[in-house]
Amino acid sequence: MPITISQLCKYAKEDYGVELICGEKNMSNLVEWVHMLEDPETANFLHGRELIFSTGIGHSDTSWFVAFAKGLMENNASGLVLNIGPYIQEVPKELIDYCQEHQFPLMSVPWKTRIVDITNEFCHRIIEAEEAETTVSEAFRELIISPDKIPELRPILEKKSFNLNAEFCVMTIALQVNKAEDFMYFEKQVRLHLTKALYKLSDRFNIFSENKSLVVILQDFPEHFILQVFDRIKEIVTTTNRTNHIHGGISGNDYGVLSLPRSHKRAQAVMRIAKKQSKDIMTYNESGIYQLLIEVDDMKVLKKIYDKSLGQIVDYDLKNETDLLTILKLYLDYNHSVERVAKETYVHRNTVNYKIKKIKEILGCELTYEDGVGLLLAYHINEFI
Repeated sequence: MPITISQLCKYAKEDYGVELICGEKNMSNLVEWVHMLEDPETANFLHGRELIFSTGIGHSDTSWFVAFAKGLMENNASGLVLNIGPYIQEVPKELIDYCQEHQFPLMSVPWKTRIVDITNEFCHRIIEAEEAETTVSEAFRELIISPDKIPELRPILEKKSFNLNAEFCVMTIALQVNKAEDFMYFEKQVRLHLTKALYKLSDRFNIFSENKSLVVILQDFPEHFILQVFDRIKEIVTTTNRTNHIHGGISGNDYGVLSLPRSHKRAQAVMRIAKKQSKDIMTYNESGIYQLLIEVDDMKVLKKIYDKSLGQIVDYDLKNETDLLTILKLYLDYNHSVERVAKETYVHRNTVNYKIKKIKEILGCELTYEDGVGLLLAYHINEFI
């Protein structure tokens, strides 16, 4: 995971004399690398999320800086650090005004500071942050699979300042792309936007990949904030590429890191339900009857319930090319009203009555209220599994 400018510059004032001039609201911008640039045209070669250093060498004045900053912003640079000295004697007011207006982080460093020292340290810390994040991700993966390994995983998580007794929540995000070759780029973009949004509240989170989805472990994040973050990511995804989609599931908060295996299962389940129902996101707390199904550990039990009820109807439909499964669902939804089912399906009520009779024969029941409850549960089981 990239590090933020704020984290990168935590001790930069004391160690190197770095001063923040403006753009404080976006000090949570992510930094993937550090570059030296001295020309506005070179901004087009950036990949994005670089922190730029400049000495102004080769220029007789500072009139070019506003165009330079604009180019950096257009190419998604994280911020700009000016080396104050013989080439830039002071930061131009017009540059400060521009960066302040756009909240683009602008900093200065004195000439006595050796740029090679500060850039080397920053690059080293970026690499360290990525390695630490990978280690924490592996620890959370292991914990979800084997919670009994908490004694050996505890030091890794506590080193990253996770409080193992705090409230934890899991969000999973399924990633759908129109072209398979676009998946890795799409995953990276969603991850980066997600990271930046979460950093606005706290750095106590971790993101890792799992089966074409992202798993997000969150410590002490309110559910309403998580939903806002997802909506923001969804908005960005829709704007940049309308053929790609995301679906999310949120487990809800639970106390202690040992709740993560259960929360992971809940988040994955409600994500699948949201995807099945063409919803953007679903929380465990709003999943209704599905909560009962999610808490069942043995999927064979649910499969057996389904096979003994709706499974028979499905088999009959497949063999005879009928639509009894659809008719039965409408009949139950409309409180056994043959007239409403007939109107919905544009067929005569006698046809509906014939099909209902056939359904009763196949199931060996009279479709009483109790029968209906069991069958509706089977429909939910079908969606769930």
